[in-house]
Amino acid sequence: MNNKQYAQTGRLMFIIAWLMLFVLLFVFFYSYNESEQGSYQVEHGTITITPDAEGHYRIDGYINDYPVKFLVDTGASLVAISQNLAAQLGLQGRYVIRLQTAGGEVTGSLTRLQKLSFGRFTLNNIKAVIIAGGKEDEVLLGMNVLSQFNLSQQDKRLMIKK
Repeated sequence: MNNKQYAQTGRLMFIIAWLMLFVLLFVFFYSYNESEQGSYQVEHGTITITPDAEGHYRIDGYINDYPVKFLVDTGASLVAISQNLAAQLGLQGRYVIRLQTAGGEVTGSLTRLQKLSFGRFTLNNIKAVIIAGGKEDEVLLGMNVLSQFNLSQQDKRLMIKK
């Protein structure tokens, strides 16, 4: 082989190496995103939730028959809804309150939810707080709801039952 052939072979190997790297990165991030979501199942009056990649427990549900995503938060005293989602749900705040969160103190306003449901469970007349900002599409499921259930954890799965 002459120098020109060595140069062409070197360039080809360089291109192949970069393509392989991009394919590996794509596969890695694609599989990471697929496993990022947790899951849940409802059987015999028990909801079993598997955590997502961040270790959070999420479950689909409804507020006043409007579909929402709940984040189970045992550190939250009340159900917490973003201001934008509350507006979509037609919820009005009544009393302004100050809350201590992991991120510091925030101001919110109290409201009542006519109906809150997840899995096979439905609760009525639930106190909630509307907070400016926050994740617009996610509702914190706080202890005012969770305390009405038996919670247990096994093999990183959270079980909720009445």
